[in-house]
Amino acid sequence: MSIWTILLVTALNWIGWFPFILFDTDWMGREVYGGDPNEGQNYNVGVRMGSLGLMLNSVLLGITSLFMEKLCRKWGAGFIWGISNIVMALCFLSMLIISYVAMHIGYMGHDLPPTGIVIAALVAFTILGAPLSITYSVPYALISSRIEPLGLGQGLSMGVLNLAIVIPQVIVSVGSGPWDQLFGGGNSPAIAVGTLAAFAAGIIAILGIPRSSAQKPTPFR
Repeated sequence: MSIWTILLVTALNWIGWFPFILFDTDWMGREVYGGDPNEGQNYNVGVRMGSLGLMLNSVLLGITSLFMEKLCRKWGAGFIWGISNIVMALCFLSMLIISYVAMHIGYMGHDLPPTGIVIAALVAFTILGAPLSITYSVPYALISSRIEPLGLGQGLSMGVLNLAIVIPQVIVSVGSGPWDQLFGGGNSPAIAVGTLAAFAAGIIAILGIPRSSAQKPTPFR
């Protein structure tokens, strides 16, 4: 049961992540800076600012990785994974709020966004580095620790876990465009789905993965 729980959380986790991975800089250019890829400079400025946010995201990802073992040993890998998904959902929710506020302030189309809006977007991008670090390590440690006693080998465990990652990515890639168009365009509809998926993943991980089974994230071999 625990293995299926890990696979379910992984699938929901990547349904949450992939809209952000696909649209992060585009979201900044369109929904924060109010730009259009084929018109004016606002979109290009927004994309560059989104790239800065991703750089800050990577910095926090690296810092979080340094403390991963201590966090998992103290609180349990499943609990840490669950909390990271909740944080991820809150960051995506903040992006939706930023989009809503930006749309109703009235600067789009003729001016750059207020500094506060840009800072809020950069903070959301940056904080997402912590749950991304956990996504890149904890699920692999958890699935390996449960497959190994069955004598099936870590290669099989990685293959099965990768299916739980790739299938959601394909679903999001194929469905996000029509889904966004159904609601009039923009990136917010796909991000909203990611928010719900991340929150569900967090709740399931916290309740469904025993905290007593904390494992140190192990490197691939």
